[in-house]
Amino acid sequence: MLYNIAIIGAGPAGCSAAVTAAARNLSTLIFDTGDFGLALRKSSLIKNYLGLPDVSGDTLMNTFVDHMKAGKPELVTHKVLNVMPMNGHYFLATPDGIYEAETVLLCLGVRHGSALAGEKEFLGKGVSYCATCDGSFYRGRMIGVITTLPSAWEEITFLAGLGSEVKVWASYERPAGGPDNIRWMNSKPLAVEGDGKVTALKTDRGSEAVDGLFILKETDPIEKLMPGLELDGQFIRVDRSMATNLAGVYAAGDCTGLPWQINKAAGEGQIAVLSAASYLANKKD
Repeated sequence: MLYNIAIIGAGPAGCSAAVTAAARNLSTLIFDTGDFGLALRKSSLIKNYLGLPDVSGDTLMNTFVDHMKAGKPELVTHKVLNVMPMNGHYFLATPDGIYEAETVLLCLGVRHGSALAGEKEFLGKGVSYCATCDGSFYRGRMIGVITTLPSAWEEITFLAGLGSEVKVWASYERPAGGPDNIRWMNSKPLAVEGDGKVTALKTDRGSEAVDGLFILKETDPIEKLMPGLELDGQFIRVDRSMATNLAGVYAAGDCTGLPWQINKAAGEGQIAVLSAASYLANKKD
């Protein structure tokens, strides 16, 4: 099926966009790993969201998600690995298949902190951003995982079924249960080490041997997702209509730059969808 719009990310910008898309009767795909606005959920108290003072980030995000789901978009709980143009529309590849949309809205958030030393150099040489895609290369071997996503537990247990041991550096406590060969680490990752391919992860407590390293975070490097997309530093370059340099591709929220505010993200999501609707109408003329 060819959808009118594919929204990548279901934080405040993505949810706002999906609500407006439903109001404009646009067939909508929305991609999120299932954490839904993890950065916002970490805020214990928000005092400046219009009409809802003194609300927790978790409560506010749940309200956004409920409103988004009421519009009945097609929700895909997989990471988008890459987006490619094809015959006037876009193909979006995930670990479970290919989707098609006439327009794309990037609501990716931002990748807080810089990449690990050696991360870019060893990408494809032991460093991966997708367990489903590359896990089979490490059957019976030592696997490392760095993650900020509670939803990554499913991928961690998947890797445990392949590797001899999985060492996990996570920003949250280990969930109950799971395979015995998962080892939760207490050190801080500093750098990827190797000689042509990954051999270890350097931490503040010494080096830990790994044959493969999976980095599972909210946002992968933007340049990997969509080649040819113009950036302004670490942010996506957009105009006042939230349009990027690529036809039919828009961006909204934290990925477009400062200030990182919920009101800004929600407003940009709405602008982007209205711009996408105009783009689609003009294509039909």
